[in-house]
Amino acid sequence: MILGTQYYRPPNPRREDWERDLDMIRAHGIELIRTWMYWSRVNPREGVWTWEEYDHLLNLAAERGLKVLIQLMCDAPPYWFEQKHPETRYLDVNGQPVAFSAKSSQAVGGAPGPCFHHPTARTAAEEFMRRTAKRYLDAPALHAYDLWNEIWMHECFCEFTQAQFRQFLSQKYGDIKNLNTAWQRSYASFEEVRLPREGVYADMIDRYEFEQWSKRELMRWRYQTVRAVDRKHLLVSHYGGHCSLFSPGDDPWLFAEPIDGWGTSSYDTTLPQAALTFHATACASRGKPWWLSEQTGGRTWSHVGDRLCSDAFLRSFHVLAMSYGAEVSIYWQWRPEIFGQESPHFGLTSLSGEPTSRTEMLRQFAGMLQRHKGLFTAMQFSRPQVGILWEPRAIAYEHINQSPERYFRDNFVGWYRAVLRSNVSLEIFNSRIVAEEGIPDYVRLLIAPMQIFDRKGLTPKLEAWVKAGGVLVAGPWYGMYDEYTYANPQVPPTDLFGIRQGELYYLDNPRVELIQSPGPAPWVVSHPTGLTLGFLPGQKFIESLLVEDAEIMGVVDENIVMTSRTVGKGKGLYVGTFLGNVYDHSLSPQLGGFVKWLCEGSGVQAEVGATEGCLIRTAMSQGSRIVFLTNPSENSVTTWLTFAKDEGGKLVDLLTGEVVAEIRKGKPVPVSIEAEDSRVFKVG
Repeated sequence: MILGTQYYRPPNPRREDWERDLDMIRAHGIELIRTWMYWSRVNPREGVWTWEEYDHLLNLAAERGLKVLIQLMCDAPPYWFEQKHPETRYLDVNGQPVAFSAKSSQAVGGAPGPCFHHPTARTAAEEFMRRTAKRYLDAPALHAYDLWNEIWMHECFCEFTQAQFRQFLSQKYGDIKNLNTAWQRSYASFEEVRLPREGVYADMIDRYEFEQWSKRELMRWRYQTVRAVDRKHLLVSHYGGHCSLFSPGDDPWLFAEPIDGWGTSSYDTTLPQAALTFHATACASRGKPWWLSEQTGGRTWSHVGDRLCSDAFLRSFHVLAMSYGAEVSIYWQWRPEIFGQESPHFGLTSLSGEPTSRTEMLRQFAGMLQRHKGLFTAMQFSRPQVGILWEPRAIAYEHINQSPERYFRDNFVGWYRAVLRSNVSLEIFNSRIVAEEGIPDYVRLLIAPMQIFDRKGLTPKLEAWVKAGGVLVAGPWYGMYDEYTYANPQVPPTDLFGIRQGELYYLDNPRVELIQSPGPAPWVVSHPTGLTLGFLPGQKFIESLLVEDAEIMGVVDENIVMTSRTVGKGKGLYVGTFLGNVYDHSLSPQLGGFVKWLCEGSGVQAEVGATEGCLIRTAMSQGSRIVFLTNPSENSVTTWLTFAKDEGGKLVDLLTGEVVAEIRKGKPVPVSIEAEDSRVFKVG
C-alpha cells in the first residue's frame, strides 16, 4: 500500500515551505502527494495559460522520488468564463442561475462550476483537461490523475439537463406509452416530460436513477478526454466524505465502471462506519484498484473544530483500508489548512510544519510497510461466503418520503455490522447487478434486509441460487413494489418462502420469540448482566405471516413473524420486522448470535475469530496468514483469537516485531489492544 498526503490546494502550503515540507514528507515514508490543479489557477484570463507553480511542485517532487496525483478541478472554472458564458451555469428549480462563489472546500471560488451537460462548458473544460494532460504527459513525478473530486455535482434544471433526462427515459421505456403507463400520465411525446423536483415514487426514482446514469456518463466523458492524450497514467476518481451507499442519486458501481480505479474520502467518526465505507468502495470497484483518497490528518472540521483524532484511530484507518485491499491511503493533509473555513484544521503537522505524534505514528507505519513490502504485495483474500444485498431504490424510496427515519437503511447497516462482528468474510452486492448476473456460487448465505423492490429478473436469480444450495434471509417487505413502483397484490411476490404477508401491526419494540430451530440455538446469548435472551428485538412493525408451506421460527404473541422453508438444496428464511435497526454489540447483541447460527447452518466459518467485538480480516501471503485486528470500542480490551485446529506457529506483530503468542492446534490466545487501535500480525 502506498502512503500519500494532500499537498498544495492553493494557497496552502505557502511556496516558501515546499522544499522543507517535501523533504520531511519523504523522510516519513510517504511516497505520494496529491495536488489540486484548479482550472481557474492555470487559466486566469481567456487565452492565458500559466503552469509555473505546478511545474515547480512536480519538479521538486521528482527530485525527491515522490509520486504526484493531480486532482483535476474542472469544477473550479475561472471567472472570465462565467462572465463570457453565464448561460452555462446551473439552473435551480425556479430557473435561477447558480452564481460562482467560494466555499469551504473550494476557497479559490468558482463553485459549483458550470453544468457540463451544456456543450459550451464541456468544450472549455476539455481544453483544460487536454492541455494539462499534454503538459505533464512525460513528467517524471506524475503517477495518476483524479478526474472528479467527490463527484461534486449540483442539481440542474437547464434545458440541456432536461434533454439528457428525456434521453434516459427514452432508453429505459422505449415508447411514450410505456412511460405513461408507468407514471400514470398522458404525455403525447417525451418532449413534454420535465425533470421532476417533487413527485411520487415512479417519477422520482427515475429522476434519481437518471442522476446515477448522468454521473457515470460525465465520468466517462472526463476519462475519455484525458485518455485521448495520456495513455500511460492511471485515471481514478473518488466519492466524498462518507459511505457511498446512502444518497439517492448515487450508485458507486456505476461511477467506477469507466475509470481505472475507484476511491473514497472518509471522515467517519467510528471505526465500524469506516469499515462499511471502505468495504462498499472495494465492492463497487469490482476488482479494480481502490484507494482511500482522503482521511483527516488530525482535527476536524471548521470554526474551533470538533475533534482531534487519536494516533490509534488514524492508524486504524490504514489497517482497515489494507484489510479490504486498498492500494493507496492518502491524508488530508500534511499541514493544517490556512485559508477559509477549514482552517486551522486537518493537518498531520503543526501550523508551522513541525512534526507531531501523528507524523511519528505515520513514520513507524510506513517503516512496517517497507520492511514487509513483499509480504503485503503478495496478499490474497479468500472469497467471501456471506453476502448482503444493497438496493439503491430503497435509499431513494426513503428519501422521497422525507421522513427522518430510515428504517430500511438502518436495517441494512445493523445486519451488516452483526455479520462484520462475526468475523466471517462478507461481500456487498448491488441488486441491480444481481438481477442481471445472479449470485456467485461461492456465496453460501445471503441477507436481503432492504429488498422492497422486486426488480425485473432478481427473484428468479435468487430462487435459482437457493435451489442450488444457498441460504437466503429476506424481509421485511420483500418485493412490496414491482419494477415500476406499483404495490404487488401478493407480498412476497414469490413462493420461495412459503408464506404470504397478512396484516401489519405497529409496535414500538416488538420482541420476536424464537420457538423452533433445526439445531442448537446460538441466538440464546449470554448478556453481560447474566440474563439469558431467547428473543430477537425488532422495530416499528411486524408482518403477521400467513404460512402456506414453511416452518415457524419466531412469533410475537399470536402472530407468526419468522419462517424457514427448504427449497431444493437450500433454504429461504423470512423475517417480518426490522431486526438490524436495534442491533448493538454491547447493549442489544441478539442479532449477532442469530447471524452466527445462520453462518454455522450455511457451512460458513470465520478463518480467525475474536472476542470483545473486535473486527478481524485475514489474507494469505507467501505461505503465512496475515491477521488484521481492530478494536472499535473506546476502551482497551483483551481479545481472544481463535484459529483452525490445524493452524499453528508464532503470532508476530509486524509493526513492532514482537512475538505475541504461540499458536498450538488452534487453541485461543489472548491479545491486548488499545482503544480504537489496530494491529497487524503474521502467523507462521
